[in-house]
Amino acid sequence: MQFYKRLIFVFSALFVLINQSHAAEHCVVLQYHHVSEETPGITSVSPAQFQQHLDYLKDNKYNVLALPEVVSQLKQGKSLPDLCVALTIDDAYQSAYTEAWPRAQKYGFPLTIFVSTESVDLGLKSFLSWEQMREMSKNGVDFQNHSHSHDHLIRLHLNEKIDDWEQRIASEILMAQNRLTEELKISPTLFAYPYGEYNIALKNILGSMGLSAFGQQSGPIGRNSDFAALPRFPMNTLYASMRSFPTKISTLPLPIQQASPQEPLVDNQEWQPALKLTFQETVVSPQRLTCFFNGSPKINYQWDLQKPASVTITPKGKLSVGRNRYNCTLPSKEKGRFYWYSHNWIRKTVDGSWYKEP
Repeated sequence: MQFYKRLIFVFSALFVLINQSHAAEHCVVLQYHHVSEETPGITSVSPAQFQQHLDYLKDNKYNVLALPEVVSQLKQGKSLPDLCVALTIDDAYQSAYTEAWPRAQKYGFPLTIFVSTESVDLGLKSFLSWEQMREMSKNGVDFQNHSHSHDHLIRLHLNEKIDDWEQRIASEILMAQNRLTEELKISPTLFAYPYGEYNIALKNILGSMGLSAFGQQSGPIGRNSDFAALPRFPMNTLYASMRSFPTKISTLPLPIQQASPQEPLVDNQEWQPALKLTFQETVVSPQRLTCFFNGSPKINYQWDLQKPASVTITPKGKLSVGRNRYNCTLPSKEKGRFYWYSHNWIRKTVDGSWYKEP
């Protein structure tokens, strides 16, 4: 009897270890817009490319999970299965209904669509209708908030005060929230920033509403991510090839204690902002870090002699007006897998202002 008890104990311990080895604290979120060959390549993948992505995920046994579940598990400090991926589509174009949904549905893959409700309310032909979304929602498709107007939310109107801007943006987000609730009988918990643009003030508005938010900077999400500015890997004709796809979907969050500054919006006179990364103490050989500025490898690295796990990164080139990005990778202990981190910068307009005409 004692022998069998020991045997049961050994098998139980092995079961726990096996499960732990397949548990993770991160997930890769993919961002699509159009699934079409007739739309701009910068925001599109072809139906054939999208199918290749789904086939690869299925054939290589990736765990494709619903995005709300992923965010909820990470915020609660719970584990996810390794090789976790979530699929998202921004703007709710018609190809989400005609191309993406049937393909994802065939494999039983959950799909999240971020909706800008004004285009739907106007009945624009290139966008989904409320009727189509109700059909999709009843069949498991998840719909979330992408603002009402899909405007550049961080931009102030001419002579607009900050308090007035905050009220306008809160109303904009609530309008979309209310329309999704009215039409689809849902309560969105997630938000996607139009154009991937955010600053600290906008993040605070989303946080006060209890919404977790996604940008368009690349990288996986993890327990220690900023849940008001979560990354996603943008998929388009240039960055969706099967040469890079396997690498991206197997990435791990860069193990850093801190990244500063947190404010991505910089003044027009700020041409080469410095990003400081402080690594966790467990990181081996952080000096193997490789960063790119808007795709260019021309980067200066200044390692802190007092804190070897801290580095300041500055580009040799200059920021453009609008959106810019630093992407950094570091080889992990797992063969073929990389840690990944992306940092947004948004440089103000040429005259130093950051407003638009009302």
